[in-house]
Amino acid sequence: MPTAYTFLTEADVRSRLRDEHLNDLVDHDPGAPVPDETTEAEAYAAYQAAVAASETVKVSCESMAIGKIRSVLNNRFNTVALFGATGDDRQSLLVLHVLNIFTYLVYRRINPRKIPETVKQDHDETLAWLDRVADGREAPDFPAVEPPEDNAGVPRVGGAYIPKGHYF
Repeated sequence: MPTAYTFLTEADVRSRLRDEHLNDLVDHDPGAPVPDETTEAEAYAAYQAAVAASETVKVSCESMAIGKIRSVLNNRFNTVALFGATGDDRQSLLVLHVLNIFTYLVYRRINPRKIPETVKQDHDETLAWLDRVADGREAPDFPAVEPPEDNAGVPRVGGAYIPKGHYF
């Protein structure tokens, strides 16, 4: 079965959430018998819909976590390179903070009042880190955003003189 994640991996998520907890949180029972698609067409279609829905929840939570972090890092760091990296090329600090927000969002989906305290603390730690990065008090070792080319190769016309008055 292909992975639902674009930046995180199954191993990342499993390092934080046990399979049975994640399956409960995304409403998926992998132990449920898979109906035979030839004899039980309706049951098979329902099973496929449940699997697709659980994958959608994972992708949605991950994309919201990435969006939150990207909105803070976008001005100073090359977020295309950061979130486009795969495997061991990913920044471990970034993986940690995406995972913190992802975990919080998955738990919050079920019951916002019953989120484990450690999950809340990790989420708050990530938000505090994002505030420090946004304020410039912390500078992670991420690739900087490339400055735009300043009209490279385009001839400039005019000068600093600003005409006043009317031209007829």
